[in-house]
Amino acid sequence: MPNYDRFEVRITPGSFPWILGHKLYVAEIFINHQPLLELVRQVEKPLVLAEIQERRLAGDTIDESVLSAGDYLYLPPSMILLPSRNLLDEPWDCGFELQSKDTQAGKATILGCTCGVIDCWFMQVRISLNESTVEWADFGQFHRDWEYSLGPFKFDREQYESELYKDG
Repeated sequence: MPNYDRFEVRITPGSFPWILGHKLYVAEIFINHQPLLELVRQVEKPLVLAEIQERRLAGDTIDESVLSAGDYLYLPPSMILLPSRNLLDEPWDCGFELQSKDTQAGKATILGCTCGVIDCWFMQVRISLNESTVEWADFGQFHRDWEYSLGPFKFDREQYESELYKDG
């Protein structure tokens, strides 16, 4: 039996200062029992530090708090769970016009901006489906050309899709 990565979705109430007492549920994604946000944060940390250093060398007086690694929110269940096909074969339209040859075209949005406007600052991944597997590869931050050393992850399609049927 092939050794697949583990995909998990947990629906949890979020705590966001801009919703003032209302409950907002998010779909937390875990890969191999690790929160996706933490995986992204670990990969982005050296990228953020390099960008800060580069900008300072160019004369920018950037404060480190302006650019944070892993500064995203999980998406609402309606964008992750079925009937949404964002994590299958119909990526959510981020609203930016892209040429068909653009490397970001056809990628699924997996994390959104902390301001509450998902497409302000978001993380994407290319999802490939076949009969028995789902693969996540080519991670990217829409507004940065950073190279992400994350993945690829190969999931058992049956287990993966079962996670997309959870109650939202």
